[in-house]
Amino acid sequence: MELLSGTSALFVITLMIVGVLLGVILQDRIGYFLRPIGLLVAPITVAVYGAAALLLAAPADLLIAAPESAAEVWLDVLIAGGVALLVARRLRPRRAEPPAALAVRALVLLAGCTGTRYLAHVAGYPVDAFWPAAAISLAAFLLITTAFVLVRRPGVLPLVTRAFVALALAGLVAAWAAANSEPVFAGPETASARTMWVMLLVEPLVLLAAILLAVALIRHFAPGVLPATGRTPAAGEIWNAFVTFEEDDSVGKDRPVLVLSGGDTVTVLKITSQDKGHLDGFLPLPRNRTGGVLVKDSWLDLTPVPVAADAFRSYRGPAPSWLLADLRRRELLPAGGGPRWLRR
Repeated sequence: MELLSGTSALFVITLMIVGVLLGVILQDRIGYFLRPIGLLVAPITVAVYGAAALLLAAPADLLIAAPESAAEVWLDVLIAGGVALLVARRLRPRRAEPPAALAVRALVLLAGCTGTRYLAHVAGYPVDAFWPAAAISLAAFLLITTAFVLVRRPGVLPLVTRAFVALALAGLVAAWAAANSEPVFAGPETASARTMWVMLLVEPLVLLAAILLAVALIRHFAPGVLPATGRTPAAGEIWNAFVTFEEDDSVGKDRPVLVLSGGDTVTVLKITSQDKGHLDGFLPLPRNRTGGVLVKDSWLDLTPVPVAADAFRSYRGPAPSWLLADLRRRELLPAGGGPRWLRR
């Protein structure tokens, strides 16, 4: 158990957990962290999200202590509300949505971060100091934003899988606590700094898993209760999809595909990790040129095939800009095709 001993091990575990959660929140842009500049971008990103979390939780100060003036109240509320709207807009889905949805996300973010910090104060935890306040606010922020992103994923199995990943991460922290004789939970009178650290890792992860499992159960046993995710494949995106074999369309397998066009029947190009370098009609896709979307060196089959819209399992990420340009030159992808942020 020496690998789990000491504060440095808990620090490494924390970095891993925060990295996983930020990877979920950032979605397409996670490829930036896989580049050399990622060592610089990652701490800046954590600092930006941490500052956003603190601002979202700032109205808790108005509940904890009486404000000195009405101007102070309005300033805190306006700043927190503006940050909530900016983050809510960042978390918007890639489909049209009613304007009220943005306001609802912003209110949930504001109420979640403010409420968490206030409840921690009521329970007796030291939320007046900067670092405890920042840690509690960031934990609430990561929980809410990750839940927003994950519950939009279609299907039941993806949610269950991610719930067990969250529980596994919580179990890793609990294993560290057991190896270091540190309680997983303690009251404000007895909680040391390390115990609070453990609590701020375990409790949000367990709550996230509970949310995902609850949504998965509702989707499975009462599919009409929750609104549909509405996430559909778009041109220039890479997805996992069930693709039937050419020789027997009654069987097939899940594989990554590049979407050429959407609709009820989606046109795609298949991606395989088998070496096809000796064959014509295949384009090499080196792993280090796909921005983290593919985990293996792969080959793109340049023969378009139709796939039913309900055969798509999960979104992997956008195709790299160099690949989209190549497909346009081959007239496989229309001019301007691809995710909007790659066409800027």
